[in-house]
Amino acid sequence: MNSPTNSERPATPGRLRDLIFRGQDIYAGLAPDPTKVDMQGWGSDHGIFAYCIERLQPKLIIEVGSWKGRSAINMARAMQDFGMDGEILCIDTWLGSPEHWLADGAVEAWRSSLGIVHGYPTLYNTFLNNVVASQCQRIITPLPLPSESAFFVLQRLGVKAPIIYIDAGHEYESVSRDIALYWQLLAPDGVMILDDYITFPGVTRAATEFALREGIPLIGEPGKAVLTRNASLSITTKIIVDE
Repeated sequence: MNSPTNSERPATPGRLRDLIFRGQDIYAGLAPDPTKVDMQGWGSDHGIFAYCIERLQPKLIIEVGSWKGRSAINMARAMQDFGMDGEILCIDTWLGSPEHWLADGAVEAWRSSLGIVHGYPTLYNTFLNNVVASQCQRIITPLPLPSESAFFVLQRLGVKAPIIYIDAGHEYESVSRDIALYWQLLAPDGVMILDDYITFPGVTRAATEFALREGIPLIGEPGKAVLTRNASLSITTKIIVDE
């Protein structure tokens, strides 16, 4: 039997870090600075994460858009609490989105969080420091690439994941692309979790159109939505009533 070529080589669950970084210790020499821990995030503590992790027992979670790492750290802690040995692959450029670069006024802190030095963001350093300070470096693997480039890397490696969390761009075009691409990497009974549903019109439109086009159930509430064909999962929406 011929050995698989590089384009056909399957990924071993939990070993993506070794495949991607070829054995390099990406956290070597990193000592956390407690004074620089910054766990700011949005919707990072939602119960959908722990629920899906407990039910699906994933060996791999793919997060597309990580910001400072709060959601990934919370998922890593859930895996630890459930006694699971797995990996969370965090895909991000750590260069920010349009709303971060254009932020001013009440949301000026979004731009400040980029930590721009000599014209270049240092947000990746914040992410790494948070991960190490939280002692989650064994589980969390960063992949500093645009989402589209990362998709082709994972596709070539034959990766499939039971849980994929999409939280990168918020424009309709970029969200549509991320959903369509990463749906191809979702395990058959897996769950795709979407952030900023209803909050951002582009996310809402992209998720709704994809669900209708593909005939996939879409369960959503302000802030989060889920796409899955797994009927065994009990996921419902919140009823919002204006008082």
